[in-house]
Amino acid sequence: MLKPVRRLVIGAPLFAGLLMAPTGTAAADSTPTGGATRCHVNVVCAGTSETTTKPPKGGGGGGGGGTGSGPQVCRYNGQDFACNNPEYGWFSSSTGCYYRLTDPQPPAGDKAWRGHNPEDGKVYDPTCIQSDGSISTPDPEFFAQPPAGPPPDNPVALARSAAEEIVFPDPVPGIAPEGTSVVGVPVWFWLANPQPPAAKTARGNVIAVTVTPRLKSLEWSLGDQLDPKKETVKTCEGAGTPYEPKYGATPSPTCGHVFTTGSGTRKAGLFYGTLTVHWVGEVTITGGTQTVAPIDLETSVRLQFPVAEVQVLN
Repeated sequence: MLKPVRRLVIGAPLFAGLLMAPTGTAAADSTPTGGATRCHVNVVCAGTSETTTKPPKGGGGGGGGGTGSGPQVCRYNGQDFACNNPEYGWFSSSTGCYYRLTDPQPPAGDKAWRGHNPEDGKVYDPTCIQSDGSISTPDPEFFAQPPAGPPPDNPVALARSAAEEIVFPDPVPGIAPEGTSVVGVPVWFWLANPQPPAAKTARGNVIAVTVTPRLKSLEWSLGDQLDPKKETVKTCEGAGTPYEPKYGATPSPTCGHVFTTGSGTRKAGLFYGTLTVHWVGEVTITGGTQTVAPIDLETSVRLQFPVAEVQVLN
């Protein structure tokens, strides 16, 4: 219980009207929380906002091969080679040679066709890496199918690359009543900017992976308990319901809380908490049949707010 000088004293008939107007604060003592800075609806107290974005996590699914970013590497005899060389072509991990399509193709009947017709396949120029690191250039060879080409794209890696490019907005908390909340009176929570950011696409050699974010839930850590293990955490599906004066002092139907203690004895007369916004990145693959599980993403912002204790006069 706060000292009498910091109590908010109101008459019982006014109790139900504390939430009637988001522009009015419950007042009878101008400093019910010991001079705490007041917040406005839809914003965090000035100077206390600190937004962080956690890297993507999760995301299962099929696929293998490259990493989705940087040069792709192929392996032969325990050594790594660039999978593609601008001069030599694509590397084959089974032969240790690069292959480039012969241009122009030899005329029909040329010995390079090895008795095949031009419609049976193509002739390629090999460039092979020897064990001593030297390079040899054997005679052109016929192949019915390309002997080497882009390694399989890794859809999981591409999905992560796309998710890392998503630009999330700073979370803007919505809290009613504006300014000082009151012990025993419902407080409404919501996200004032729930619109998801634009989707991002990462392209591999064959497939393209698009990650489309959608809002999943809000997690409000309220900082109203001295014991961190007993911290009040409210998890709400979706963005919550914005408060309107017509709702009066009714509880939020989707995301709210009733404080049981005031913040007057805390540092600066404030509770310090965090809003974490949980997003889900839905993954769509174009040009392939692989699937990737949705990716979990989150952003957060630090909060501070005053909560006054009430002495009701009968």
